[in-house]
Amino acid sequence: MPKTRRTPKVETRLSPVAHIQFDQLCRLEGKTKTEMARRAILWYMEHHDRLRNEEIEGKLEQRLSKIENRLAGLLVRLGIDIGTIYSLLWIRSDPATRKETFLDCYTNAVRRMKNKLRKEEQEIRESMGS
Repeated sequence: MPKTRRTPKVETRLSPVAHIQFDQLCRLEGKTKTEMARRAILWYMEHHDRLRNEEIEGKLEQRLSKIENRLAGLLVRLGIDIGTIYSLLWIRSDPATRKETFLDCYTNAVRRMKNKLRKEEQEIRESMGS
């Protein structure tokens, strides 16, 4: 008579409420508790990496969202500060030359920024058409 090979046994404990729910689920599915537990463990092992990655991605999305919100807030504050300075200088400048002065300042600022861009950044900027 050939010997049957036994597989290792896995045991666990459930709270009384969870045990009742598990028992009801087994009856509903028409499966034994052993069969249902085996299926649940195998399913979890097959999907573990995906579940873990989804958890990590969710946390990363939350962090990125916080970073985006922080950067947006900083840009708003920066825009308000720049607008305040611009208005102050506009009001305090000579009305006869202010348009020409501000246009010269704008042109010089654009030129300085273009000179600071690295070659790769210029290629990206040009490919975007700006």
